[in-house]
Amino acid sequence: MKTVIAIPQMGTDLFRKYMKGKYVKSLERGGADVKWLEHDDIEKAIAEAMECDGLLLPGGADIEPALYGRERQEKCGKPNELRDRAEFSLYLAFVKTGKPILCICRGFQLLNVINGGTLYQDISEIKKCNHSDFLKRAKAIHSVAVTEDTKLHAIFGRKEFGVNSLHHQAVETVGEGLTVGAESEDGFIEALELTGHPFCLGVQWHPEHMSKKDALQQQLFNEFVKACKKV
Repeated sequence: MKTVIAIPQMGTDLFRKYMKGKYVKSLERGGADVKWLEHDDIEKAIAEAMECDGLLLPGGADIEPALYGRERQEKCGKPNELRDRAEFSLYLAFVKTGKPILCICRGFQLLNVINGGTLYQDISEIKKCNHSDFLKRAKAIHSVAVTEDTKLHAIFGRKEFGVNSLHHQAVETVGEGLTVGAESEDGFIEALELTGHPFCLGVQWHPEHMSKKDALQQQLFNEFVKACKKV
């Protein structure tokens, strides 16, 4: 039976379809199909997710700052409150199953927030290397240093490698029960893992845009799918 990964809906306009396709192709190369979950009926979305083998929380709009105890600042993008509510509920229900969870960009930030962490609402004034370059989304624009003895280190088998970057927010304080898996060359947290969970991993970069030509980034999807097959 084919492995199926649940992903919350990102939108249906042309740009969102393009972005969604990158996740689909990366997972297909790993041997999995995708089930898109709608936000308007959270209970239905949870029920559909529970029938799947894994959950992927993708990129998207900034998270509502009130969810991590902050007032919204000028440079914070407009949150999608419906998506916030749906994805928080999905994560909280799905994590209890012990099934694999992969969190990317916004999903990575959500993983931190939902475990009590906070975010920098905009890093443009404090970053020291490029963290947002959509035109170079298929290429590495800065490096990350990987923490040894983490799942990320086991997957990539390297202490350092290059990543793309499409974000203007970043993890500030780390949520409870999370382990730092990687940091950027200018000190921002780039990966987190839920301690004690078989496979709950988040990355700040977008491996789905690099995975077609970068076997290392495709390996992340391959290992995620492999973990889903074992559950």
